[in-house]
Amino acid sequence: MTTSNVLTQIRTRQGKTTSLDDLFKTWIEPVKDEFKEFPEDVLVLSCCIQRLAHNQNPSMRFNRSLNGSELPELVNDLDRQKAKNIRKYYNDKLMLLTLQGRQLTKFRKDLQMFLNSVPTKILESLCGIVYKLPYFYDYDKSVDGIFKSSYFKNTSLNNMHENVRRDLKFISKIENQRKHSNNVEYWFEDESLNKVMFSISSNNPLLELLDRHINNDRLIVSTKYYVRKKDLNEFFVMENWSFV
Repeated sequence: MTTSNVLTQIRTRQGKTTSLDDLFKTWIEPVKDEFKEFPEDVLVLSCCIQRLAHNQNPSMRFNRSLNGSELPELVNDLDRQKAKNIRKYYNDKLMLLTLQGRQLTKFRKDLQMFLNSVPTKILESLCGIVYKLPYFYDYDKSVDGIFKSSYFKNTSLNNMHENVRRDLKFISKIENQRKHSNNVEYWFEDESLNKVMFSISSNNPLLELLDRHINNDRLIVSTKYYVRKKDLNEFFVMENWSFV
């Protein structure tokens, strides 16, 4: 913004005398993070929203608001039990990461802050985490079922970065939902019992074709491997793959 633009804004501020210092202060001053209060445990409300959205089109699942006046009347015991399970799961997970000496990401620090908050009164900046937490929980529990431990290491292969034939045994298909994207992860084991995954958008027309190719729980592809991790669990992702 030019100096003339600044001066114009000063002159047009309802006829009030405003200094440059005052004007710049309003631009650089951080937005105050305020507390929001809810009539019910906000995580219970979030679980209720997820349950009500279960049979909706994925693009419509995040249309309800935590502030919805109708929500408290729609809450049931399933929502309360799921919220209880979520709190225990992530409290245990964060405690384990701390005991392992792991550095918490910003997301996990915010999550920890929420878990230590009063259930009916949280900072506005944490509402986004709470809204999506039931989906994160479902996803994390599904991934736990694949690794069945808190530590898993794949066997390193000499031909990892070569586009060669891989014979894969299908393990699971997991929906990984985010507010702005919705992917499906396919998880496999290869001949060396390595965990292998690739992700595809849920609206990709290849999804149906892929499901047909997983014949008798097996898939044969030509692909390269690259190492990825979820905490201490290692797996390979497939890139530049094609059916064989």
